[in-house]
Amino acid sequence: MASIHVNLKYVLCLTKETDELFMASLETLMKSNSSDFMVYKVFDNKFENLPGLEEWANVIEIDLETFTQLHLNLCYKVGKEVRKR
Repeated sequence: MASIHVNLKYVLCLTKETDELFMASLETLMKSNSSDFMVYKVFDNKFENLPGLEEWANVIEIDLETFTQLHLNLCYKVGKEVRKR
């Protein structure tokens, strides 16, 4: 069977507000009430497949551990808002 090599990157998309929180520290962003950020997996540098990429103030590459932490944090924050309804 042929081996498939895929270039995989993890990116964090931030608004101006959440960029400032993240620059303070990862913990500052995660402890904030803001859910105005998104994390994505990017395969083979195909950034054009990311919805609304041009709307973000900053897009930075992150590692898998940071991706996982922020993904879970975002799910928690959004889920908390959904459960209020």
